Amino acid sequence: MSRLNWFQRFYWQKLAKPVAERELFRALLSQPISSVLEIGVGSGERMKRIVQLAQLKPDVQQLRYVGVDGFESAKDGAVHLTLKQAHQQATSLGLRANLIPGDLQSAVPRVAHKIGASDLIIVDGQFDPSSPLSGVVGQWLFHIAHDQSLILASNHTGGPLVRVAMPAQTAHRAAA
Repeated sequence: MSRLNWFQRFYWQKLAKPVAERELFRALLSQPISSVLEIGVGSGERMKRIVQLAQLKPDVQQLRYVGVDGFESAKDGAVHLTLKQAHQQATSLGLRANLIPGDLQSAVPRVAHKIGASDLIIVDGQFDPSSPLSGVVGQWLFHIAHDQSLILASNHTGGPLVRVAMPAQTAHRAAA
């Protein structure tokens, strides 16, 4: 969470890998945040990059990180940290972390009720960026995000992250 020079900023915005996360890199470099919700922690590599690039809001001392993942029980065939490994990594990175194990149907409502809204929300898979109010995450979107939240999502695990426009809350309530 340090200041980057112009070359480092250029590198992260245009050349850094994985390419699928460049939109995340640009977002972290352009907007100060105080909290992150990452749905799909996986191997924990993204968590490291978030800490490296995040710029904190002026009144924030420590980044609040919430990670939702299947951890040991994940059955998607991808590499996942165990819950203990994720806690150790978050602590070593200096994060104030809340790690929520489980599938989306059980974990996202817990985040909504216990933790609330985050400044940056990353959804890695199981989310349709073109229809943000559909699916499990979409049902809880107004509880886990606020009007200024930046939402980045991919529709399949490891896919390119794209910005998701936060739907107007009044339109959603009228439709419900």
